[in-house]
This record gives sequence, C-alpha cells and structure tokens, in this order.
Amino acid sequence: MNIRKLAISTTLCLFFITGCDSAEMAETPSTPAKTKVVIKTLGTEDIYSVRDFPARITAVKTAQIRPQVGGIIQKRLFRQGSEIREGQALFQIDAAPFEADVEMANAAVAKAKATYQQMSSRAYRFSKLQKNAAISQQDLDDAKAASAQAAAELAEATASLNRKKLDLNYATVKAPISGRVDQEFVTEGALVSPGDTQAMAVIQQLDRVYVDARVPSQALRSLYQFNDAAPAGQSGVTAVVLDDEGRPYDTPARLLFSGMSVNDETGDVVLRAEVENPQRTLLPGMFVKLQITRLIEKEGMAIPEQAINRAEDKTTVWIVGQDNKAKRVEIQTGEQTAKGITVTAGLKAGDKIVIEGQDKLQEGAEVTARPDETQLAS
Repeated sequence: MNIRKLAISTTLCLFFITGCDSAEMAETPSTPAKTKVVIKTLGTEDIYSVRDFPARITAVKTAQIRPQVGGIIQKRLFRQGSEIREGQALFQIDAAPFEADVEMANAAVAKAKATYQQMSSRAYRFSKLQKNAAISQQDLDDAKAASAQAAAELAEATASLNRKKLDLNYATVKAPISGRVDQEFVTEGALVSPGDTQAMAVIQQLDRVYVDARVPSQALRSLYQFNDAAPAGQSGVTAVVLDDEGRPYDTPARLLFSGMSVNDETGDVVLRAEVENPQRTLLPGMFVKLQITRLIEKEGMAIPEQAINRAEDKTTVWIVGQDNKAKRVEIQTGEQTAKGITVTAGLKAGDKIVIEGQDKLQEGAEVTARPDETQLAS
C-alpha cells in the first residue's frame, strides 16, 4: 500500500514540474541574435592612382669617339672614368704626316697666287693695249681666260690647304660633348682609321638621364586623360624613380612624352621621363621602376573592394544606419586605387559601410557593429 502511494506521489510531482517548465517557455518569447559586422566610416580625401612600371636608364647624350683621320695613336690624354668637357683633347694621333701635307699645300697656294698675279697683270695690260688697237681681240680674250684659270687654281690650292689643316686638327681627337668618358677601347701605338668599326672611347652625359618605361597601351590613356581634379595648367601626374627595393631616388622625374606606336609583341608603349642626376647615381643600363602618381579626385571617397557586391548589373554595399539596422544601397564606382575603389555616386561622408560579415545580412536586420581596427589605428 505504501509503495502504491509513493508511486502516485512521484508521478504527480513530475507532472507538476513539467507543467511549470512548459508555462515558463511559453511565457518567454524567442529573440533572434544580432549579426556581428565590421564597419568603416567614410571620409573624404584626395584620391590618387599609383602605378609602378618597369623602366631602364639611358643617357641624355651618348657620343662614340671615332677617328676622322688615320694614323698611329701617340698618347691618351684623359683619365678613364673621368668627367670630360666639350672640346677637351682625348687622343693624339701622329701629326707628322699631316704637318707635311700642310706645308706642301702652303707651297701650292703660294705658287698659285704668283701665277694668278702674273696672269691678272697680263690681262690688265692687254686690255689697255686693245683700246689702242695694238693687239687683237683674240689676244685679249686669251689673257683674260688665263687670268680666270689662275684664279681658279688659286682657289683650289687654298681649299686644299684648308683641308690639310683640318686633317692636322683632326689628329688631335677631341670630345664632341661634355660627360663621363668610359674606358678606352684602343691603346697607345694602335693604328686607327676613319673606317674602323670599334670606337676609341664612349662619352655619356650623366648630369641628366632618361627613364624609359614600358607602359601597357591601355594604362597610357588613363595617365594622360583630362582631369578636372588637377589644378589649372597642370596634368595632376607626377613621377618618381624607384630602385629594385622600391625606395625612391632623391630627384623627381619629369614626364616628357610617350611613344607613337605600340609594340606588336608586348602591347607596350615607351613612356620617357627625364631625371636630374647630379650625384651620378643613375647609370645607363640600370633597371629601375617608374612610379606614376595621378590625382583622380580631390576630396573623394574610396572603399575596400570586399565591401562591394556585384549582381544583376548592379553594384551595392551594405550600410548601417543610426538605428543599427542594415540597409543595402546601390552605388557607382570609378578606378581602382591603393586605398580601394573610388565611389562616384551613392554614398556620402559619414556613412558606415559594412566591410566584414555582409554575407549574413538581410534588409533591415539589426546588427552589432565594430569599427575597423585599421581605421582606428590611422
């Protein structure tokens, strides 16, 4: 009997407990969890496009020193690797043969001058005599022709003398430009001639150098397109030369021009810049990078690419309003930059865009927003 009463009491207790739990569950409504997202508050700033292109250094001027007369090199008159002034003597070719030629040419000029004076005086006398009919017209004509021929021979001898003097001057090989001279390629005692294929030395002007970059033809248009953001009279494009580790050189570069044709194999165009090189740190043949910075928009906005959703020909982002609820807005984007993709329409300064967690969002969903740590650090 006692066992039966105990079982009934236990059953009643369990029923009462279950009923209480059910009532509590019925009275407590279910609350959906808030979606956690990371947001970035938009601000305005000057937006730049920065691109690096492979480039190579070339000298502004390069002169291959070659002989203009033949002979034996007697002396080298410069120090290899030194700075050379325009007109400075570099090599001395044996001048003895040219000096002898000049003396012979001087003698020929003297002889031609004496003949000319004789023929000229004869023609003058004949012209006086012909007035008195003392000589025939034929004799006068012959005298005048002889005088003219003597004058031509004098001019020829004078021209030959000038040429011989020029050859004598060429025996001293001089620098046609100022710059740094490289090593000598011929030594003292070598025989040289104007037809040699080997240069005697090479001079390169290095106080300024060219930077020739290979730029894809598609990118060239954006570099030179009209930019409203640039100040009046300026292109808004600047250039800097970087070394192989990405460190900039001290001197700025000035863009000169772009090539007129596209390479058939690579699709690239040559973009040339000029750089002051007072320390001679940039040498011809060096491989560098030409960094082109272009002002896209003043007081513009750029957003991270991961915040953008593209679907059905629409570009949208999620923003969080003052009520902490998510809202999808359609935007228009511009160029890709180092700070992100520019926004041309659809957003304003102060908007809070979602950059992480947007794949779980629904329109009007309440969120728990956390600021981007990189934005806080900046």
